[in-house]
Amino acid sequence: MPATYVKDGTWEKDLRRQLKRDHGAGWGLFPQSKGTKLTRRYQDGSKQSVMLSITWSAGNATAIANEVAVLIARMKEHDISLKEAHNRANQVGGIVTADGVKAGTIDWSAISESFLLTRSDRRGTTLRDTSNRVANAVTLLTAAKRRPRDGRELMEQYAATFFDRCPAAGNGRKRHLGDVAAFLTYAIDKAGVPGLWQPLEGDERQVLIGTADDVDSSLTPPVKPEQLAALLDALEADGKPELHLAVALIGCFGLRPAELAALEVDDGCLKVGSQVKRNRRSMKSAKPPRLALPLELDGRTDGAKALALYSGGLVKLPLAIRTAIISGEFKKVGDAFRQLMDRYPFWQSMVAATPGLTPYSLRHGWAWRAHKGYDNPLSVRDAAALMGHTPATHHRHYGQWTDEQGLKDAVARITQASAALSTTSAKF
Repeated sequence: MPATYVKDGTWEKDLRRQLKRDHGAGWGLFPQSKGTKLTRRYQDGSKQSVMLSITWSAGNATAIANEVAVLIARMKEHDISLKEAHNRANQVGGIVTADGVKAGTIDWSAISESFLLTRSDRRGTTLRDTSNRVANAVTLLTAAKRRPRDGRELMEQYAATFFDRCPAAGNGRKRHLGDVAAFLTYAIDKAGVPGLWQPLEGDERQVLIGTADDVDSSLTPPVKPEQLAALLDALEADGKPELHLAVALIGCFGLRPAELAALEVDDGCLKVGSQVKRNRRSMKSAKPPRLALPLELDGRTDGAKALALYSGGLVKLPLAIRTAIISGEFKKVGDAFRQLMDRYPFWQSMVAATPGLTPYSLRHGWAWRAHKGYDNPLSVRDAAALMGHTPATHHRHYGQWTDEQGLKDAVARITQASAALSTTSAKF
């Protein structure tokens, strides 16, 4: 209920009467300096007070009443004291805004800045991605139209707005919604926003992430053996030994493109540093480099040749990649490799022929050969160890690949073996 504003000072009495009527006895409001003092007297005789950054004046009576109402609501919902409720607002630059701004509104931009400070120890690329996701959420929360009214609506709108290029059931959607959920939880626990902003959890969030049944058509395709052979031959014919080396290392050893910055040769074997996929905190417990072994194409030794060239320094990696390595940022190394590939005409023709193909498909091609390219495939555990991730991650990313030719080849292998066995048995 708004206060009555008159020139004889009775607005102050009306404001105090409204305070008692709406929130009970024990509350007091007084002018102080350039703000307003709010006091709370408890039944045991103790008292707390806080300063509201709203000038004590008849024109601000409604703003004062609204800010007090939000503070008291926060106290009740979170079972905290007046000072704690006020401190939570101050932690984010003021959830309840003051002069010149509608009182009682939530300052999502201030909360996001405070939240991101708690993530400042993350790796640069991780912090950047989190910042982008939180900025996306704030854009929705501050939109002029269709502004979400609670945590459920925010997460549903986020999924509908930003998941067009994010495959169902993938880690991308999980990371997006995970960061949004962490942001909302922080806003409730640390900034005191109402509990209706609680994020979706469990099965309700999984509905937005999607299931594996939805993703078959959106899996990034692998570079097949014949494609890798043609690509390596084209690079050699075009006189691009440095890019040829990078492609051979990634494609034959199953590396992440960024791992070109973390290679070493130990006793004739290629080793890959573990720091590429880790954040700053986990860097403190360094893991030993993993072994990387080539899966050679039929009748070729591209991996062994690339290892010899790299080990002996006979051929260097492309200048753009070496420059990115010097920067110390693994993301720049992967970006440099992608840019070189995107500019190469033969790769462009491969992408045109196989929609969805990316430079990362070279690593996927190693996984494809590990399980489908040879008569005796690698186990999931061994392949995962050589690629530098867990068996669960390996199965999630590579356990659903199939196409018509792959099915035909699989059936042909078992039927030919069966026919050969039948022929042998007939002789006896």
